[in-house]
Amino acid sequence: MNGILLALAYLAAVNPLRTRLAIPEHEGGRARMGVLAAGALVALGGVAALSGGSGPILEALEVSPETFRLAAGIVVSVAAMVTLARSRPAEEPEAPGAAAALWPVAYPRLLSVEVVALALTTGTKEGVAATLVAAVIALGAAVAVGTIRRTGFADRVLLNTGRLVVLLLVIVAVFLMVDGIRDV
Repeated sequence: MNGILLALAYLAAVNPLRTRLAIPEHEGGRARMGVLAAGALVALGGVAALSGGSGPILEALEVSPETFRLAAGIVVSVAAMVTLARSRPAEEPEAPGAAAALWPVAYPRLLSVEVVALALTTGTKEGVAATLVAAVIALGAAVAVGTIRRTGFADRVLLNTGRLVVLLLVIVAVFLMVDGIRDV
């Protein structure tokens, strides 16, 4: 996967447009930007840990990187189908104060199942540095989209355009599965 495809894969997995619909807000539809930025940093730390430890993690699970790439493609495709089936992101209870950066922002919003699967598979194949650059781009986009004030119209645009991003996630899933099969 080249750098552009890797960045697109992480953008599709994070899906900043759909994620914006589930970020804690102030009154008036404005995202809590400090909480969002802190959550993005925590998620980036998670991607760093998972991609950096991907070799030993897969070894401990007794799974080859190629087999895991196939499994990651299946996981990502199922997650994409679930996302397409839901009209909106699931409502999550919000932790009080700054802890909202951990729940629900860092996990389960930004460090989602798709991102975890990608981090483990791209850490072994593309390397930690390339994985982190792609994650920074995607998480930075999520923070940037957080500046959009939510209104009825903005929500519809975020929701429907976010659904198109899910199609990109399906393509990523197919790529991972084909690449995993080809490498085995």
